[in-house]
Amino acid sequence: MKRAGRPFNLAVGSLITSMALGVGGLVIANPAAATQPMTATTYVNLRSGPGTSYSVVSVLAPDETVTALGTVTGGWYQVTTAKGTIGWVYQTYLRASSGSAAAPTSATPAAPATAAPTASGQATTTAAVNVRSGPGTSYGIVGVAAKGTTLGTTGTVSGGWTQVIYAGVARWISTSYLNVGSASSGPVAAGRVKTTANLYLRTEGDLAAPYTGVLPAGSIVDTTGNTTADYTEVIVGGQTRWIATRYTTAVGSSGPSAPAAPAAVGKVYVTVNLLNVRATSAADGAIVGQVSRGTALDTTGVTENNRTQVIYHGVARWVYSPYVSSSAPTAVAYAAVTSSGISQLTPNAKAVYDYVVANFTQIRTIYGWRASSDYSSDHPNGRAVDIMIPDWSVPANADYGWEIAHYFQNNAATYKISYIIYRQQLWNAAYPDRGWRLMEDRGSVTANHYDHVHVSVQP
Repeated sequence: MKRAGRPFNLAVGSLITSMALGVGGLVIANPAAATQPMTATTYVNLRSGPGTSYSVVSVLAPDETVTALGTVTGGWYQVTTAKGTIGWVYQTYLRASSGSAAAPTSATPAAPATAAPTASGQATTTAAVNVRSGPGTSYGIVGVAAKGTTLGTTGTVSGGWTQVIYAGVARWISTSYLNVGSASSGPVAAGRVKTTANLYLRTEGDLAAPYTGVLPAGSIVDTTGNTTADYTEVIVGGQTRWIATRYTTAVGSSGPSAPAAPAAVGKVYVTVNLLNVRATSAADGAIVGQVSRGTALDTTGVTENNRTQVIYHGVARWVYSPYVSSSAPTAVAYAAVTSSGISQLTPNAKAVYDYVVANFTQIRTIYGWRASSDYSSDHPNGRAVDIMIPDWSVPANADYGWEIAHYFQNNAATYKISYIIYRQQLWNAAYPDRGWRLMEDRGSVTANHYDHVHVSVQP
């Protein structure tokens, strides 16, 4: 199987000449120019005015398309969303969409923009697709809707084209690039909350669930009304995600910020291969995570119902007392590491390999240099290491992979890390504040890096 590692194209252009922002060869229109489609580069707040002192009116999702209205103030762009919400986004978090607006020629029919009618349904794009002023390729392109964009539909179709509501205006998209559904099929808001800290957006209401991005502190988002013991389901970019409830307050409330972690008085070690971490001391308490044999956990000294209170990810949790000990379990003898392409690694990559072999003793297979790679030149240049996770689908082993990934993330400067990929998520050392972000689907378990941690280093 192919082991691939390539980061997203994360290049965000700088401010060029008179308020023009260049990204990937595209240039954001001068403020005096006509409206232009743009795409959010990450989860970012849409504010009511040009500055962080203005209130948050919505949150844009990565790759969500908006339309710049031609007004720029101090690096802030006034935009409108596909649902017609108008607000301001700072230039760093926007890039120009491909297929910029093109005015129709004298031979091009000029379908006038009209006020958006009430949506009678909705449709989701199956690929990045041009949005046109009329039902045909002879009409001008007014924007590009990213793959997965959900737009309202008017119920009007014409010759293989569907009329949609784009940036508050009735526009047209080829029906072959749409999955059409009813307006009621999307998530329904039941309330709103404000975040008091930067929060992971998880796919499920569980600490072990993967996350697709980070919601900035101070964001105001809709909720569905669904909750777990520790998480609240929210609607971001038209999709449902889960955030930690303790770091949210009802809109208009002045609730507390993130609480401090409880004080540790000692340490215990896991003595079984896999141990559940629960939210309460009850035998059926919600499972919020799992830890593997030999894991050291800080303890508060409190026991209850034959369970020990520990500090897990900064929060007081509970584990079954018979499965932990005050002393570390006997080390397991592991077989020799199987590897290939290690002698061709650069010094930086070899340092990564050496540390893994010496400290992450459950790892038995590591790959380095190889002659070719589908996604980047790092492996052929000896700048990448693939750390294979044994029995990768077992939750405890998946957590072990995250332990490795987070170690090199936290020590990126020491090892001159360029980027890390694990379980279809990417962390780039050039943009550490963006955190781990969902990578495009490459098809297989290995190509999506579920069975190994990919570490690329600088030359």
